[in-house]
Amino acid sequence: MTIEKRSLTASYSVSGRMLTGYAAVWDSPTRITEGGRSFTEVVRRGAFRSAVESKADIIATFNHDPSRLLGRTSAGTLRLHEDDRGLRFEIDLPDHASDIKEMVDRGDLNGASFTFRPKAGGDNWNGDTRELTNLFLYELGPVAMPAYTATSLALRSKQQFRKMELDLRERF
Repeated sequence: MTIEKRSLTASYSVSGRMLTGYAAVWDSPTRITEGGRSFTEVVRRGAFRSAVESKADIIATFNHDPSRLLGRTSAGTLRLHEDDRGLRFEIDLPDHASDIKEMVDRGDLNGASFTFRPKAGGDNWNGDTRELTNLFLYELGPVAMPAYTATSLALRSKQQFRKMELDLRERF
């Protein structure tokens, strides 16, 4: 059983302490090279549905380093949502993550990543293209060296997020 990591390039902006972005973007092919082979990989809509719905305890880290823990779903400091674009995350950054906030603000940090394992039947091969359709999700967060090229990330305050959420509810 192999656990895999995938990283994505992100665009960032800074406002407050909430880091938001996409750990995966649907239907965005990327070239992966690992274990001596190269292939195209695509994450399909719904690939993380069971992880989001099961309320599994998923952690957010910086550069896949558990000593740089940023949040976790069981504490409510990491929230995950599947939407029309991909797997969206929101992390309430701890005080010790001021360097991450600064790197996002300066534009130095521009990647997000996720650690996963396909469930039985959760990946399909068609030639040298792998489609990911149903995954166990273990960890995600910002990284310095991404592999995937389609995602976005922003830092904002929880107050701004709640206001935006209320504005949207009033419209609909």
